[in-house]
Amino acid sequence: MEYQDIAFEREPPVATITLDRPERLNALAVETWAELRDALEEADADDDVRVVVLAGNGKAFCSGDDISDFEFETAGDARAYAKHILSCGLTIERIETPVVSKVHGLAHGGGCEIAAIADVTVASTEATFRLPESLVGAVPGIGLVRFPELIGLKRTRELMLTNRELDAKEAHEYGLVNEVVAPEDLDDAVAERAEGIAKTAPMSARLIKRICNSRLEDEAEAVNALSLIFTMDDVVEGMDAFFDDRDPEWTDS
Repeated sequence: MEYQDIAFEREPPVATITLDRPERLNALAVETWAELRDALEEADADDDVRVVVLAGNGKAFCSGDDISDFEFETAGDARAYAKHILSCGLTIERIETPVVSKVHGLAHGGGCEIAAIADVTVASTEATFRLPESLVGAVPGIGLVRFPELIGLKRTRELMLTNRELDAKEAHEYGLVNEVVAPEDLDDAVAERAEGIAKTAPMSARLIKRICNSRLEDEAEAVNALSLIFTMDDVVEGMDAFFDDRDPEWTDS
Protein backbone atom coordinates (compact mmCIF):
# COMPACT_ATOMS: atom_id res chain seq x y z
CA MET A 1 0.00 0.00 0.00
CA GLU A 2 1.21 3.52 -0.79
CA TYR A 3 1.11 6.25 1.85
CA GLN A 4 1.47 10.03 1.68
CA ASP A 5 1.70 11.12 5.32
CA ILE A 6 3.60 8.19 6.78
CA ALA A 7 6.56 6.00 5.87
CA PHE A 8 6.14 2.24 6.20
CA GLU A 9 9.20 0.04 6.47
CA ARG A 10 9.06 -3.72 6.84
CA GLU A 11 12.13 -5.54 8.15
CA PRO A 12 10.76 -8.69 9.81
CA PRO A 13 10.23 -9.23 12.62
CA VAL A 14 9.80 -5.43 12.88
CA ALA A 15 7.65 -3.02 10.90
CA THR A 16 8.29 0.70 11.43
CA ILE A 17 5.54 3.28 10.92
CA THR A 18 6.92 6.82 10.82
CA LEU A 19 4.70 9.89 10.87
CA ASP A 20 6.10 11.85 7.95
CA ARG A 21 4.86 15.44 7.97
CA PRO A 22 7.95 17.10 9.44
CA GLU A 23 6.97 20.53 8.07
CA ARG A 24 3.86 20.34 10.33
CA LEU A 25 5.67 18.64 13.21
CA ASN A 26 3.87 15.45 12.13
CA ALA A 27 0.44 16.87 12.94
CA LEU A 28 -2.35 14.34 12.50
CA ALA A 29 -4.65 15.41 9.67
CA VAL A 30 -7.75 13.36 8.82
CA GLU A 31 -5.76 11.55 6.13
CA THR A 32 -2.83 10.95 8.48
CA TRP A 33 -5.08 9.28 11.04
CA ALA A 34 -6.47 7.04 8.30
CA GLU A 35 -3.02 6.11 7.02
CA LEU A 36 -1.85 5.34 10.56
CA ARG A 37 -4.80 2.97 10.97
CA ASP A 38 -4.20 1.32 7.60
CA ALA A 39 -0.48 0.86 8.22
CA LEU A 40 -1.10 -0.66 11.65
CA GLU A 41 -3.58 -3.08 10.13
CA GLU A 42 -1.19 -3.90 7.27
CA ALA A 43 1.55 -4.73 9.75
CA ASP A 44 -0.83 -6.76 11.89
CA ALA A 45 -1.90 -8.86 8.90
CA ASP A 46 1.71 -9.80 8.15
CA ASP A 47 2.61 -13.04 9.92
CA ASP A 48 6.30 -12.19 9.67
CA VAL A 49 5.87 -8.96 11.66
CA ARG A 50 6.04 -9.48 15.41
CA VAL A 51 6.51 -5.87 16.54
CA VAL A 52 5.48 -2.44 15.24
CA VAL A 53 7.62 0.61 16.02
CA LEU A 54 5.82 3.95 15.87
CA ALA A 55 8.05 6.99 15.30
CA GLY A 56 8.06 10.54 13.94
CA ASN A 57 10.22 12.13 11.27
CA GLY A 58 12.08 15.37 11.96
CA LYS A 59 12.41 17.26 15.21
CA ALA A 60 9.11 16.11 16.75
CA PHE A 61 7.32 12.86 17.39
CA CYS A 62 3.89 14.41 16.83
CA SER A 63 2.37 17.82 17.59
CA GLY A 64 -1.17 16.43 17.80
CA ASP A 65 -4.27 16.87 15.69
CA ASP A 66 -4.04 19.20 12.71
CA ILE A 67 -6.37 21.91 13.97
CA SER A 68 -7.02 23.15 10.46
CA ASP A 69 -9.43 20.19 10.33
CA PHE A 70 -11.49 21.62 13.21
CA GLU A 71 -14.15 23.22 11.00
CA PHE A 72 -17.51 21.49 10.85
CA GLU A 73 -20.70 22.58 9.10
CA THR A 74 -22.99 20.25 11.04
CA ALA A 75 -23.09 18.26 14.26
CA GLY A 76 -22.96 15.15 12.08
CA ASP A 77 -19.65 16.28 10.60
CA ALA A 78 -18.23 16.81 14.08
CA ARG A 79 -19.37 13.38 15.20
CA ALA A 80 -17.91 11.72 12.11
CA TYR A 81 -14.56 13.40 12.79
CA ALA A 82 -14.61 12.35 16.44
CA LYS A 83 -15.39 8.74 15.56
CA HIS A 84 -12.68 8.77 12.90
CA ILE A 85 -9.82 9.94 15.10
CA LEU A 86 -10.84 7.75 18.06
CA SER A 87 -11.19 4.67 15.88
CA CYS A 88 -7.93 5.25 14.03
CA GLY A 89 -5.90 6.07 17.13
CA LEU A 90 -7.17 3.14 19.16
CA THR A 91 -6.14 0.78 16.37
CA ILE A 92 -2.83 0.81 18.28
CA GLU A 93 -4.64 -1.15 20.98
CA ARG A 94 -6.93 -3.21 18.75
CA ILE A 95 -4.28 -4.89 16.63
CA GLU A 96 -2.74 -8.02 18.14
CA THR A 97 0.83 -7.07 17.23
CA PRO A 98 2.62 -5.23 20.07
CA VAL A 99 3.44 -1.57 19.37
CA VAL A 100 6.51 0.28 20.66
CA SER A 101 6.47 4.09 20.57
CA LYS A 102 9.81 5.75 19.90
CA VAL A 103 9.43 9.33 21.13
CA HIS A 104 11.77 12.25 20.54
CA GLY A 105 10.99 15.95 20.61
CA LEU A 106 7.47 17.03 21.44
CA ALA A 107 4.55 14.64 21.83
CA HIS A 108 1.59 16.93 22.35
CA GLY A 109 -2.16 16.46 22.10
CA GLY A 110 -2.96 13.44 19.97
CA GLY A 111 0.77 12.79 19.73
CA CYS A 112 0.97 12.41 23.49
CA GLU A 113 -2.02 10.08 23.42
CA ILE A 114 -0.80 7.72 20.70
CA ALA A 115 2.68 7.65 22.22
CA ALA A 116 1.34 6.71 25.63
CA ILE A 117 -1.20 4.03 24.63
CA ALA A 118 1.41 1.97 22.81
CA ASP A 119 2.28 -1.27 24.56
CA VAL A 120 5.78 0.03 25.33
CA THR A 121 6.86 3.68 25.20
CA VAL A 122 10.53 4.64 25.04
CA ALA A 123 11.40 8.34 25.09
CA SER A 124 14.47 10.47 24.61
CA THR A 125 15.44 12.77 27.45
CA GLU A 126 14.63 15.59 25.02
CA ALA A 127 10.99 14.48 24.62
CA THR A 128 8.13 16.51 26.09
CA PHE A 129 4.51 15.52 26.71
CA ARG A 130 1.47 17.78 26.91
CA LEU A 131 -2.32 17.79 26.55
CA PRO A 132 -3.16 21.37 25.45
CA GLU A 133 -6.59 20.70 23.92
CA SER A 134 -8.63 22.72 26.42
CA LEU A 135 -6.61 25.84 25.55
CA VAL A 136 -8.26 25.83 22.12
CA GLY A 137 -11.70 24.75 23.28
CA ALA A 138 -11.32 21.01 22.65
CA VAL A 139 -10.77 17.90 24.78
CA PRO A 140 -8.29 15.00 24.48
CA GLY A 141 -10.59 12.21 23.30
CA ILE A 142 -8.29 9.21 23.65
CA GLY A 143 -6.93 10.56 26.93
CA LEU A 144 -10.40 10.88 28.43
CA VAL A 145 -11.05 7.16 28.21
CA ARG A 146 -7.52 5.76 28.51
CA PHE A 147 -5.41 7.95 30.79
CA PRO A 148 -7.38 7.41 34.04
CA GLU A 149 -6.59 3.69 33.71
CA LEU A 150 -3.06 4.37 32.53
CA ILE A 151 -1.81 7.01 34.95
CA GLY A 152 -4.63 7.50 37.45
CA LEU A 153 -7.59 9.86 37.62
CA LYS A 154 -5.92 12.63 39.60
CA ARG A 155 -2.94 12.92 37.27
CA THR A 156 -5.21 12.75 34.23
CA ARG A 157 -7.30 15.66 35.50
CA GLU A 158 -4.18 17.65 36.26
CA LEU A 159 -2.68 17.23 32.80
CA MET A 160 -5.92 18.03 31.01
CA LEU A 161 -6.89 21.00 33.17
CA THR A 162 -3.50 22.67 33.61
CA ASN A 163 -2.09 21.85 30.14
CA ARG A 164 1.36 21.79 31.67
CA GLU A 165 4.22 20.23 29.76
CA LEU A 166 6.01 17.23 31.21
CA ASP A 167 9.62 16.48 30.45
CA ALA A 168 10.54 12.86 29.77
CA LYS A 169 11.53 12.17 33.37
CA GLU A 170 8.20 13.47 34.68
CA ALA A 171 6.32 11.52 32.00
CA HIS A 172 8.10 8.39 33.19
CA GLU A 173 7.18 9.12 36.81
CA TYR A 174 3.55 9.64 35.76
CA GLY A 175 3.42 6.34 33.87
CA LEU A 176 3.13 7.73 30.35
CA VAL A 177 6.56 6.35 29.45
CA ASN A 178 8.25 3.03 30.22
CA GLU A 179 11.85 4.09 29.71
CA VAL A 180 13.85 7.29 29.19
CA VAL A 181 17.24 7.24 27.45
CA ALA A 182 19.74 9.72 26.06
CA PRO A 183 18.95 10.86 22.50
CA GLU A 184 21.93 9.00 21.09
CA ASP A 185 20.71 5.78 22.75
CA LEU A 186 17.08 5.95 21.58
CA ASP A 187 17.46 3.80 18.46
CA ASP A 188 19.32 1.07 20.32
CA ALA A 189 16.88 1.07 23.25
CA VAL A 190 13.87 0.72 20.95
CA ALA A 191 15.60 -2.00 18.94
CA GLU A 192 16.36 -3.88 22.16
CA ARG A 193 12.73 -3.70 23.31
CA ALA A 194 11.48 -4.78 19.88
CA GLU A 195 13.91 -7.69 19.83
CA GLY A 196 12.79 -8.81 23.25
CA ILE A 197 9.13 -8.77 22.22
CA ALA A 198 9.89 -10.61 18.97
CA LYS A 199 11.44 -13.48 20.96
CA THR A 200 8.23 -14.20 22.85
CA ALA A 201 5.77 -16.86 21.73
CA PRO A 202 3.43 -15.26 19.16
CA MET A 203 0.25 -16.54 20.83
CA SER A 204 1.48 -15.40 24.24
CA ALA A 205 2.08 -11.86 22.96
CA ARG A 206 -1.34 -11.75 21.28
CA LEU A 207 -3.17 -13.00 24.35
CA ILE A 208 -1.33 -10.67 26.73
CA LYS A 209 -2.24 -7.67 24.62
CA ARG A 210 -5.81 -8.76 23.91
CA ILE A 211 -6.70 -9.59 27.51
CA CYS A 212 -5.01 -6.52 29.01
CA ASN A 213 -6.79 -4.22 26.58
CA SER A 214 -10.17 -5.92 27.05
CA ARG A 215 -10.33 -4.21 30.44
CA LEU A 216 -10.34 -0.77 28.89
CA GLU A 217 -13.48 1.30 28.48
CA ASP A 218 -15.15 1.73 25.11
CA GLU A 219 -14.55 5.03 23.33
CA ALA A 220 -18.27 5.84 22.83
CA GLU A 221 -18.24 8.31 25.72
CA ALA A 222 -15.27 10.17 24.27
CA VAL A 223 -16.93 10.31 20.84
CA ASN A 224 -19.99 11.89 22.44
CA ALA A 225 -17.87 14.45 24.29
CA LEU A 226 -15.87 15.40 21.21
CA SER A 227 -18.99 15.59 19.05
CA LEU A 228 -20.57 18.03 21.48
CA ILE A 229 -17.56 20.27 21.97
CA PHE A 230 -16.75 20.54 18.27
CA THR A 231 -20.17 22.12 17.66
CA MET A 232 -19.76 24.84 20.30
CA ASP A 233 -18.80 28.45 19.66
CA ASP A 234 -15.83 28.23 22.01
CA VAL A 235 -13.99 25.77 19.79
CA VAL A 236 -14.24 28.25 16.91
CA GLU A 237 -13.00 31.02 19.18
CA GLY A 238 -10.19 28.81 20.41
CA MET A 239 -9.01 28.06 16.88
CA ASP A 240 -9.26 31.70 15.81
CA ALA A 241 -7.32 32.84 18.86
CA PHE A 242 -4.63 30.25 18.23
CA PHE A 243 -4.10 31.34 14.64
CA ASP A 244 -4.30 35.04 15.59
CA ASP A 245 -1.79 34.50 18.41
CA ARG A 246 -4.06 36.08 21.05
CA ASP A 247 -5.88 35.01 24.20
CA PRO A 248 -9.32 33.50 23.53
CA GLU A 249 -12.48 35.12 24.86
CA TRP A 250 -14.59 32.24 26.12
CA THR A 251 -18.38 32.46 26.12
CA ASP A 252 -19.10 28.98 27.50
CA SER A 253 -21.37 28.25 24.54
